[in-house]
Amino acid sequence: MDRRASRVHLLGAPDRRAQSHLVPNKRVLILLLTGAAAGAALIAFALPAASDRLLYNHTPSVPVGFYIRTNAPVTRGTYVTVRAADVAPEAARARDFEGRRDRFIKRIAAVAGDRVCAEGDVLTINDGPPMSRRTHDSTGAELRRWNGCRALAAHEVLLLGDAEQSFDGRYWGPIDRNLIEGVWGPL
Repeated sequence: MDRRASRVHLLGAPDRRAQSHLVPNKRVLILLLTGAAAGAALIAFALPAASDRLLYNHTPSVPVGFYIRTNAPVTRGTYVTVRAADVAPEAARARDFEGRRDRFIKRIAAVAGDRVCAEGDVLTINDGPPMSRRTHDSTGAELRRWNGCRALAAHEVLLLGDAEQSFDGRYWGPIDRNLIEGVWGPL
């Protein structure tokens, strides 16, 4: 028998004994990979909110779907997250929404120098179209609203949701940019 033919046969098509030996190794590899993936998922969920890279928004406040953390600058129109307890502490406490991962995703609607006015049922930015403000939320609870008219300072932004029923800066007012925990983009 030609040695080359024998080698080709052994390398190219292992016999049954070799195949039966490979099957348990494939199973072990699959189990190891599955375990590693499950472990990575558990670690990702256990890490603090600042390390999140992906989030799912299920509310109509901004488009429903997945968002990925970006390094984009904090500018008008970008999506950002803030901790609920930082921007609306009373509402967060009343709804048991005070954990480190309990946050809102909103769009930056006004930045430093923009004139923001909130009086009664209306909010305006730079004398633009009026945006309505509700008196009660969907559960019937009264919504606290800030009132005033001023230009935003260099360290301030106003966050709004895309939906009229969004709980956002119409109720808690302008916030310090330092409260923004991340900038996000839709997937």
